[in-house]
Amino acid sequence: MTAVLHDAYGLPVSTSSRAAVDAYDRGVRALLGFAADTVECFREAVAADPDFALARAALAVALYLDEQIPAARPEMERAVADGTAQAASLTARERHHLEALRLFVGGRSNDAIALMREILAEHPRDALLMQRLYFIYFWQGRSAEMLELTRTVLPALADDGYAWGYHAFALEENRRFDEALPLAERAVERNPRDAWAVHAIAHVHYERGDNRRGIEALPPRIHPCDHLGYFRNHLLWHLALLHLAEGDYERGGRLFESVFGRIPIAIASDLQDSVALAWRLDLFGRPDPRRWVQLGEAARRWLDMPLLLFHDLHVGMALAAAGDWSGATLQLDRLRQRSTKSKNPTLGQVVVPLMEGLHAFARGEYAAALAHMEPVEARIVEVGGSHAQREVFHDTLLAAALRGSEPRAVAMLERRLAKRPNPGRFWEEARAS
Repeated sequence: MTAVLHDAYGLPVSTSSRAAVDAYDRGVRALLGFAADTVECFREAVAADPDFALARAALAVALYLDEQIPAARPEMERAVADGTAQAASLTARERHHLEALRLFVGGRSNDAIALMREILAEHPRDALLMQRLYFIYFWQGRSAEMLELTRTVLPALADDGYAWGYHAFALEENRRFDEALPLAERAVERNPRDAWAVHAIAHVHYERGDNRRGIEALPPRIHPCDHLGYFRNHLLWHLALLHLAEGDYERGGRLFESVFGRIPIAIASDLQDSVALAWRLDLFGRPDPRRWVQLGEAARRWLDMPLLLFHDLHVGMALAAAGDWSGATLQLDRLRQRSTKSKNPTLGQVVVPLMEGLHAFARGEYAAALAHMEPVEARIVEVGGSHAQREVFHDTLLAAALRGSEPRAVAMLERRLAKRPNPGRFWEEARAS
């Protein structure tokens, strides 16, 4: 019978190897903190005990999130097989945990939600599962459910600083800024390398229009996070957004070059951030076709590997802005075909017309862009991501109305200006002109 030890959260795990549990704990903390060595930590756990099913499942998740999907799925199959062989010695939580992660890695996130909720109701300290459910909600634009999740598990995780950062960001996405900022700052005081808490701070400053304060606050908080991979780029992307909001387009452009212009765009997050930043620079009258040469080439690599709907949109934006209309048209046709088979109505009802509008905007056909995008504007939230990330779609719609001299453009601009204090220099100048 397999011995039962306990992980760092006090949950029993079926392995007799303390070294495997220690490596597993490091992996969970690395996953929560967006560390670059997450895969390596879980590999160490599996090497210490090849039969440690939870560690192998966690390795599969880490590989999947790293877009190493051909490697992730066999690891998940092995983890499930090991769990089945050891079913008599695994706890009920472990068996259900494995099944939930199997669904997730198999691309069936929606099917995993109910099981994850059930497990967390009984075992709220299952931090790995909490994070996966949190991000399923995030990529569906379900901020209320994110907040309900963190509110529910937080009492059990009150000793865990990472939980504070996750709760703080959920508060921010629900526009509860006065609660979010002090909680995120407490999390960073406890652990200066808590990147998600730093991320929550960035969001609060942006949504409040505290651009200068954010520009001052972010760099010293990003600097200690030297363990990050791609997520460091995302934090710097937030810094660039603050500069753009202040009207410092030169600094925003330099950040694009220093962060994204000198790296291979090989991770979805980097593509999304670089495309969104380059698109905003174009919107604000600072285009540079050289950016799109790089980004268009990178985007083609995802044509045969569709990921999240939010990511698919940025692939299409890059191809269109680069003038790669064969690639852009191919991707849009595939989205239309997928929508006829998908159980997710957002694909056909929101993503396809939104992509059609983005294509029209890239061609300078502003009336057509408005016609495609305006009817789905209220549903853009369904493509996932944060308020700040989705703003690029809303701003493109507004720019289309302004450039097309639409009669309702003035009312749309006034709504944009009322969105937050200090709403952005470009839009303030648009009203003045």
